[in-house]
Amino acid sequence: MRTLLLTLGLVFYPLAVHGLVVLQLPGFAVFGLVAASLTYLLVLGFKGGRGVAPAWLWMYGLLAATGVLSLYARSVHVLFLPPVLINLGLLAVFGASLRHGAVPLVERLMRIAYAGALPPGLASLARRLTWLWVVFFAGMVLLSVALAHWAPLAVWSLFVNVLYYFFVAAMLLLQHVYRHFRFRQYGSVSLWQLGRKLARISPRDPNHPFFGRGRP
Repeated sequence: MRTLLLTLGLVFYPLAVHGLVVLQLPGFAVFGLVAASLTYLLVLGFKGGRGVAPAWLWMYGLLAATGVLSLYARSVHVLFLPPVLINLGLLAVFGASLRHGAVPLVERLMRIAYAGALPPGLASLARRLTWLWVVFFAGMVLLSVALAHWAPLAVWSLFVNVLYYFFVAAMLLLQHVYRHFRFRQYGSVSLWQLGRKLARISPRDPNHPFFGRGRP
């Protein structure tokens, strides 16, 4: 159920919001945000939210409460929150993995892809790529805020709900292509293969690249 909700949230929610904005029905988008946030809050919080980081529960609670206030005030400003919160969260996760004594997040993913410790060249690349993602997410936060403030709602929505995912896909593809040609001596694991390997790891596993301890 949680995997299904995550897929729906990542794929269909942004497209639905953009479609409603283009149709000049942003109020329905706000209502959808409230409904989705409450659904996630109830499902993730079921049985005490075991295996779920408290930050997720707080985030969905905040979105639901802010969304209700926006409906009451007939405002659409709550729609600006999810892209900022998501990118700030990813920025924090990638950034925290660069602290002293931790394993950079991209290196954790590469260890899964290559099934073990990395050669020095790949490990160095992984740290640089982790920094690149930190800069990317920081830039997305700034652009999202700037567009929310100065651009028409439809332009902001096109960027955060559609183009953003093309930018992420381009980043993933470019780093994969570079690694393939620069370090071809170590073999290559496709993004699809990496995704399948990652899906087999439980979020409760201490070695999970996103939810684990991130220690060597």
